[in-house]
Amino acid sequence: MRMLVSAAVAVFLLSGSVRAQSELQLALKDVDIAPHWIYDDLPKAKALAKSTGKPLLIVLRYVPCPPGKTLDKAVNQPDAALKALEDQFVCVRIVQTNGLDLALFQIDFDNSWSAMFMNADGAIYGRFGTRTATGPQSDWFHNVPAFTKTMERALEVHKGYPGNKASLADKVGKAPDYPAPERIPGLTDKGSKATTRQNCIHCHMVREYALRDKWLNKKLTLGDLWVFPMPNRIGLRMDDKDGLKIQSVMADSPASRAGVKDGDELERLNGQPLLSMADIQWVLHNVPGETTLKASVKRKGTSLDVDIALKGNWKESDIGWRASSWYGLRQGLKTEPLNAADREKRGIAADQMALAVKGLFGKGAPKLQQAGIKNGDVIVAVDGKAASMTESQFLIDVRLRHGPGDSVRLTVLRGDQRVELTVPMW
Repeated sequence: MRMLVSAAVAVFLLSGSVRAQSELQLALKDVDIAPHWIYDDLPKAKALAKSTGKPLLIVLRYVPCPPGKTLDKAVNQPDAALKALEDQFVCVRIVQTNGLDLALFQIDFDNSWSAMFMNADGAIYGRFGTRTATGPQSDWFHNVPAFTKTMERALEVHKGYPGNKASLADKVGKAPDYPAPERIPGLTDKGSKATTRQNCIHCHMVREYALRDKWLNKKLTLGDLWVFPMPNRIGLRMDDKDGLKIQSVMADSPASRAGVKDGDELERLNGQPLLSMADIQWVLHNVPGETTLKASVKRKGTSLDVDIALKGNWKESDIGWRASSWYGLRQGLKTEPLNAADREKRGIAADQMALAVKGLFGKGAPKLQQAGIKNGDVIVAVDGKAASMTESQFLIDVRLRHGPGDSVRLTVLRGDQRVELTVPMW
């Protein structure tokens, strides 16, 4: 009888109705996934894609992080309509970046949910995953309608492959500084494969440790910090449920001067076919600050080519929300701008700096505390400069102007007193 029960269980498992969870999946308390999803085994997924001729749908998920959670559940436990689309792909869920080929997987690693669409031979069709904030706005662009549109577009690109292979060449960027996350200084103890939560390298860690390494070697630039610009930086407000449809064009913007209109749909940028807003960001991320962007738009069923001239600091963005800023730049110092009421109470003008110290933590805390910084201090000048700065601008200014052996002069307001502090870079 016991043998019969065991045999029945084995058949049940093999049927795909039940999936045994891996040690890592259990350790991460990860979501259960539908039977057509492969868990954390990219080689297996590639082999299956090659044998079936299906394209790959690869989801990279930072499990503990709330942003993307709703879409994650919908995609990995799909309804009938979404499953019908997913069944046309080989679907694989990656929950660690250990061993990830960083030359191939070039994404915005500050996302906690991203997807890549590609051929079994490694040709990239496109990306999905856009995030610009923390809190309630984190999931604004992570929604099922936009993801559905992206899958449909990926299948169309796959139908044209390999005839369209040349147009996909720039979907891969320049070679990274390190070929895999576990080769980045600070992550070398993690190994090329994680089996526990402790040695798992998550997405944001790839970027934050790379940024820290660049700063320590005095190689950090604005180009490393202003990454994956949003389409609104060139004047395009996109329909978040579509990703490529232009909801509105901002007045007196590069896009409006080029003749782009409300309701147009982006088809290509610099020759690259687009699947999602993340694909727009990818192109903007890789072009220089001064360039002419070749865009193809569909307007009332007709395709039109337009040239969008770009120059200046259009790539500038707020990096304060990015997880990579924590280890890479903050290193233990959390600040927040004073609100208008508190500014008035303290006699600080609107155009003057006023960043309240809200946290001292982690590896940087001892240096900061020894230098005399205290929670509740209000930073009103940096190296004598008192002009107003956002937290993002403060982080960038301090890290780009000061190397590891330098000190920075901070003027803080503590109660009614102004205190001058010399703080060794932390």
